[in-house]
Amino acid sequence: MRFIIAPGNGGCGRSTASTNWYGWLDEELKKKGHESVCVNWPDPDVCHQSNWIPFVRDELKADEQTVVVGHSTGALLAMRLLEVHKIRGVILVAAAHTDLGDAGERASGYFDTEWDWEAQRANAGFIHQFHSADDHLIPVREARFVAERLAGDNHTYEELDGHSHFFGPFQPLLDAVDKYAAQYAALAEE
Repeated sequence: MRFIIAPGNGGCGRSTASTNWYGWLDEELKKKGHESVCVNWPDPDVCHQSNWIPFVRDELKADEQTVVVGHSTGALLAMRLLEVHKIRGVILVAAAHTDLGDAGERASGYFDTEWDWEAQRANAGFIHQFHSADDHLIPVREARFVAERLAGDNHTYEELDGHSHFFGPFQPLLDAVDKYAAQYAALAEE
């Protein structure tokens, strides 16, 4: 499978020391034989939707064979991408649906229009969502709202404890990767 790792605000790049779990996931995906795209993103401090959507679509070549793993602002990107572009699936880590009153988040453009939940469900082979009950940056009520709107046959919501805003590697993410890789391998054999 092909994965694109979409970071959160200010978390661009491959270094595990400076980018949460992105470098770790990139290495683990490659060990499992997957293609992983973990690169520096444009506009890393505001993460404008107007920059990120074309970048993931045109530069990183997200397509129907791609899984986008989005963290925080990267999850917003994945959700908005699904509204206009069909992809294999998304893994959302610490997703929100409002700017939480933060001017910097509002400036990103992700909150300028209503969310098209139906398009997101229709354009994804799967949507797997993680949130930590103790996330101090995005309250769990945000994730639960997203989960309610995305609920359906292709959506899974996992609420974990003790992971805060997911600043470090977490095994359930790799377990989800393995689950979907096995499902798609089985489909390819049919």
